[in-house]
Amino acid sequence: MTWHHLPTELHLAVARFLPPQDSRALSRTSRSSYNLLVPQIFSDVLISSRSALRSFSKHVPARYGAHIRRLSICTKPSARALPLEVDSTEDIATILATCSCLRSLSFSLASSLDLLAITPVFATLTTVQNFEIGCWGQEETAPISERIAVSLAASLPSLTHLTLSRITRSVLHVDKCSPPGVPLVINDHNVPSHPILGEDLCIPSLLKLPTLKSLDLRDVWIDCDENMCVEGKLAQLERISISGSMYRDGEVESKACLAWLRACGPVLRSFKTGIPLGESQPSSCFGKGWMPVEDEPIASPLPILTNFHVDAERVSLDDLLPMLNALTACEIERITIVNAAMCAAHDTFTRECASDEFEDWQDAIERFIASNEWDSLKSVELDFGQGTQRVWSL
Repeated sequence: MTWHHLPTELHLAVARFLPPQDSRALSRTSRSSYNLLVPQIFSDVLISSRSALRSFSKHVPARYGAHIRRLSICTKPSARALPLEVDSTEDIATILATCSCLRSLSFSLASSLDLLAITPVFATLTTVQNFEIGCWGQEETAPISERIAVSLAASLPSLTHLTLSRITRSVLHVDKCSPPGVPLVINDHNVPSHPILGEDLCIPSLLKLPTLKSLDLRDVWIDCDENMCVEGKLAQLERISISGSMYRDGEVESKACLAWLRACGPVLRSFKTGIPLGESQPSSCFGKGWMPVEDEPIASPLPILTNFHVDAERVSLDDLLPMLNALTACEIERITIVNAAMCAAHDTFTRECASDEFEDWQDAIERFIASNEWDSLKSVELDFGQGTQRVWSL
């Protein structure tokens, strides 16, 4: 019996186990195989450059858009591209208009987008639950404004998981908080008002999105948020991750991170950070959110957390105990400490370094466990890769 004599159910069963390149190869063997495999081939689409985006928009039949479940778009320009050729809004809008069943969308942008053209299409993406938007180039020369990112996220009716990567803050929302050297967007005043958020398109306003459950801020400068105050009904945010920024001011960033934690509300259960936290001190940043001490509202309490994740690539061992002291009121149940870079490394030198660091972290954790008075704590996990892992069950 040949492949063509097998029932369709067996064809589909075999195809599910094929890697993408083999699925494409099989689809070229016959018209029937092609028609059978088109939904699988187009279920996860990766567009890796501006030229690939233009080619996909012009040559892939619009009917295939209904098969796309995951779409990742990078607008990296070609080496010879002129500045006027970089804009990709029209091609992105053309593709998105065909994606009636899209669930996950990711942008890595080399330049900004025209909101007037792209926002109406975003409003039709009613099935998108995961959205990631980031800057492909340098923030200093080709930034993606927070006002653009927030407006797009707020336009997705069913958004539950949002990731912002190297998104640049707007001078309209930062004012005098920015120290020298921090890149800011100064030409985004023409971003149109949003039906949900109005003119308040700063990153903290994402906490007002009613469907949002998870927020991941990667390499986003948050120092200006130390006095953040989000008014109105908040999202039921269950998880937040704040990695920290290369432009950090340690003390200010720590206070801003704790301000984010307080603002997330009582539903929050999982918190991941690469920011060394310490005891919060009175603010010294006189931005738009500042008010005299006698008029300051009482700070919201820290939420009760089930999971606390420490990014050991960014947090040093000396910062661990101050972090845990700062979060004592959170009644944390599980602490997870991971160094992802060392977990991924397999060369001998890095593994030896991981072993040495693991021993130091292990000793510190054991001292903390022996002296801590956290009745809520149930487990601590330490992971620096193969052979350097341990779990303490309490």
